[in-house]
Amino acid sequence: MTPDGLDTTIWLAGVSMELVLLALLVHRRIFRVLPIFFVYSVCCLGSEAACWFILRYSPGSYLRFYLVDMTADFLFQFAILAELAASVLRHNRGIRAGRVLLALLMALSCTLLWFLAKWVNPSGLPLDQMLYVILLQAFAVLRVAAMLAIVWWSSLQGLQWPERELRVASGLGFYSVVCLAVIVLHTHNMDGTQYHWLDQIQAFSYFCVLSYWVLFFAKKEPNRRNIRP
Repeated sequence: MTPDGLDTTIWLAGVSMELVLLALLVHRRIFRVLPIFFVYSVCCLGSEAACWFILRYSPGSYLRFYLVDMTADFLFQFAILAELAASVLRHNRGIRAGRVLLALLMALSCTLLWFLAKWVNPSGLPLDQMLYVILLQAFAVLRVAAMLAIVWWSSLQGLQWPERELRVASGLGFYSVVCLAVIVLHTHNMDGTQYHWLDQIQAFSYFCVLSYWVLFFAKKEPNRRNIRP
């Protein structure tokens, strides 16, 4: 199979799994308990359709579109993490939110990840491409940092996670780590068509996360067991 053929196969598989996931979220009425996660799933499908349309009819404007789409995706994922944290707090009644602790842990995890990543940024890029690289790196670090902060925060406070929220967080965390690893490798002279397999791994990891969620939500009723993160 050619690289383009593999890209198309992974993309179509991901879109198909997004449709299945959305159907399950509606069928299991997950939109009532995790509305932001549900809206995000709807927007992902809309983004895929818009991406296909722009690449087909206006490829020159794709980078500008992707900058907006990437920013919206990050904000959505950040909101989902906040929604998960609020759900965990509701599940552990009587425990204070600890927002100051969470903010400090977020700052600590951001600092650690930013220095550990050891970015090597290309020079001489046009403004829009440089903005793309900077945002890609910043969002990748912030996503993983937010996940780490929530895990540390819940562990320090002894919070129990309902299984549904833990599965959603685990999927987001796995994909965020893969994205960060791919971006770091790309900045270390592993860029270009000969390293396109890194992007394919990232796309396949997204399909794996969708499959993981589909298998969980396909159960008759998500288990509400208490689990330590």
